[in-house]
Amino acid sequence: MIDFRPNAYVWAQIRDELKARIARGTYRSGQVLPSETTLVEEFGVARNTVRKAIKALREEGLITTVPHLGSFVAESVPPSSDETAN
Repeated sequence: MIDFRPNAYVWAQIRDELKARIARGTYRSGQVLPSETTLVEEFGVARNTVRKAIKALREEGLITTVPHLGSFVAESVPPSSDETAN
C-alpha cells in the first residue's frame, strides 16, 4: 500500500506508481501486470479506482489489455515527458 496524497486523485496516484514501476523495469515490456484483484488488495481501494488507473495507462500507450488474459506492458513504451525534455 502507498501513502496517498490528499491533494490528488487516488486513481492518478496508482497510475503514477504503476508508471514508475514500468520505468524502473519492475514490469518489463510484454510482461503481464498484476490482476485487478491483486492491485485492489495491494492499494486498498475499490476495483473501479484500479480500473480507472489501468484505463489511463492504456490511453497513454503504456499497456495493452487482452480480454480474459490481462493487461501487458506495451512492447515499445513511449518515452516519458521527462525524457523528451532533455
